[in-house]
This record gives sequence, C-alpha cells and structure tokens, in this order.
Amino acid sequence: MKRFGIFGLVLAVFLPLHVIADDDIEAIYHYRSDIMENSSKHLKALQKYVKGELAIKNHVPAHIDALIALSDMYLDLFPVGSLHPESEAKPLIWSDPKGFEGAFKYNRQRIMALKQIDPNDIQTLKRAVNEVRMSCGDCHYYFKER
Repeated sequence: MKRFGIFGLVLAVFLPLHVIADDDIEAIYHYRSDIMENSSKHLKALQKYVKGELAIKNHVPAHIDALIALSDMYLDLFPVGSLHPESEAKPLIWSDPKGFEGAFKYNRQRIMALKQIDPNDIQTLKRAVNEVRMSCGDCHYYFKER
C-alpha cells in the first residue's frame, strides 16, 4: 500500500494534471478565436463612437463592460498544449508565460481605465480607446504570427 501511495505521489508530481486531447485543442482554438473576435468587435464599436461615426453613447458602458468580461477569460484561452495547427499564436505564449501574462495584465489595465471615463468626454475616451487598441497590438506583435 505504501508503494502505491508513493507511486501515486510521483505520478501526480511528474504528470500534467490535464492532458489536452486533439479534439479539445480544436474546440479551444475555435472558442479562443470567437472570444478574441468578439473583443475586437466591441473595441471597433468604441472606435467608431469616438471618431463620430456611430452615435451609440448609451451603449458605450455596455461595450466597456463586455471588454472587461471578455478580458477576464483571456489567460484561460491559452492552456499549455493548446497550440492548434491553424493558430497564429506563437509558441512564445507558452515558453514565456510571465511575459504573456504581463501583456494581458497591461491590456486589462487599459480596459479598466475606460470604465472611469465619461462617454461625453470624447477626447479622453478617444485616447483611452487608442491605448486599449495599442495594448492589443503589443500583445499581437510579440505573441501572434503575422
């Protein structure tokens, strides 16, 4: 019984807690793409608002809340072993997890800053929306194939 206990402990330490099957990788890849696409659409709506192309002042808080909610999921979208053959994600995501997490945290800070801005203050909101866009671009520059 002691041997089994020690063997189980060794397995628990040296084996990953969750091995991702190929069909899981496929599902994760598509889910990840959908979440990122939705984030992009919310950001584009805000960009159109601050450019005066879309009169959606009453919707601005909802788009910001959606970006916040979606950004809560970002790190969960890239579990170890989830690199899909069609993905544009660079392996650096998994080899530099601290750098990747730092990029997401910075993006999240920029998104959270939007929440503090009055939708009537177009110039301040425009700068803040641009900072979010640029933080997305920074992450894509380092962690996404072009």
